[in-house]
Amino acid sequence: LKEVSEFVQEHTVQELIVHPGYNSSRFVNDIALIKLTESITMSEFVQPVCLWTMDKNQELIVGKTGTLVGFGLNEQDVVSEQLKQASIGVVDALTCIKSDRLSFANQLTAEMFCGGGQSNVSACNGDSGGGLFFNVEGKWFVRGVVSFIPVRQRTGLCDPSKYTAYADVAKYLGWIDQYIDRRVLVFDTDELEVDYEEKLPLFNLNTCGTKSETVLASGQPAPLPWLGFVLTKEEKVKCVVTLISEWYVVGTASCFEKNEKDLRILFGGFKDLHEQKCFERNGSTVCAYPTQSRSIGRVVAHPRFSKNTINDNIALIELQSPADTTQPHVKPICLPVTPTLYTNQTENLSVLSLRLALRTIIDQEVIHLDSEFCTKVLSNTSFAIDNEDKSICVIVPEEDVANCDGLLGEGAPLQEYVSIVDAGERYVLRGFDLFGITCAGNYSIPVWFVNVYSYLDWMLYNMRY
Repeated sequence: LKEVSEFVQEHTVQELIVHPGYNSSRFVNDIALIKLTESITMSEFVQPVCLWTMDKNQELIVGKTGTLVGFGLNEQDVVSEQLKQASIGVVDALTCIKSDRLSFANQLTAEMFCGGGQSNVSACNGDSGGGLFFNVEGKWFVRGVVSFIPVRQRTGLCDPSKYTAYADVAKYLGWIDQYIDRRVLVFDTDELEVDYEEKLPLFNLNTCGTKSETVLASGQPAPLPWLGFVLTKEEKVKCVVTLISEWYVVGTASCFEKNEKDLRILFGGFKDLHEQKCFERNGSTVCAYPTQSRSIGRVVAHPRFSKNTINDNIALIELQSPADTTQPHVKPICLPVTPTLYTNQTENLSVLSLRLALRTIIDQEVIHLDSEFCTKVLSNTSFAIDNEDKSICVIVPEEDVANCDGLLGEGAPLQEYVSIVDAGERYVLRGFDLFGITCAGNYSIPVWFVNVYSYLDWMLYNMRY
């Protein structure tokens, strides 16, 4: 702690950035950023840790063991001269509260989690603000920051037999991102190491992205069977998502910010259809198949997304039970996970939209636009963005605006029509509508879509089955 050598660096503080919601009496939002006067010199002994870029669901780290380091009080209740480390296991909130209701019941928030080590091993006075780190595939990530620990009676010193409460860093990435220079922080999920060969079995590449001959309950055609409608308890459509495998859909993270447990996803139609409904058409019988309703099992929002910005507005949603993709009216679209499907072309693009007059879904052709042009046109509107490199800009041809007259809403998929030798024609997901304004008016306007290419590794990394 007091050693002076070529391996030690000492820096002064330029600015202390305390979370605006911090409450010292209850440890609420107990997190801060410290800006140094000058840059740290990276060396073998001084390196940055990665911020948590995986799923922020705390249930997934319960039972996992992290490493705590610090110079806090040691076994003799004196400040340690040497950097100490301890293995800390994460426990669920109920276990933590039951262990000491007086200390945790009114203090523990959803932005905290608890952890403890072996007997009499814990954080202590002087360790506050220290990190709890997890090794994930050879990289170290900080997930927790020491917030508080119950004290021994009449001493004011930590009780090492108790659990420690940690501020969950993953819950604050949106706030942190406002102050961090992304170019120098190891924070980018685009560099996740993904074994594509290992992930390919998650997809049925023989049937993905194929058209369907099925119809909706209204009798109107439903040729593209990967569209899912996110419904509220009031049976209103909140947004749309795209089925990419039997277990997963993808859409905007903003759609799932709150009350995700109150939402469900409906495949195969706008409204519930519980039994087959058939029609006579041109001398033959066509049938609408029963819709499929699925509850949400897990929402993995991109770690950089926050409600204060439209950037990185993408979420991977894991269904509670898989969609039945053996049915012709519920099929996944292809993801660009093979060289054949990853064309990097800007032609043959279309977006799903509504034709209000017929109450049916249409596959509307769109034209790709240069990002610089779209940025200039939309710069002074509420549809401006600042991460054009992760977005695609398209526009509906002026002559088609009259036919494309209804909004599917945010999340409407942008597709590429790809011709594959010996496999026929396939649709590949290229993006989805950020603002839900495709076909929004009486004239054609540029529209930004999330570029799936930019998030493909992140999506695959978080897909479990």
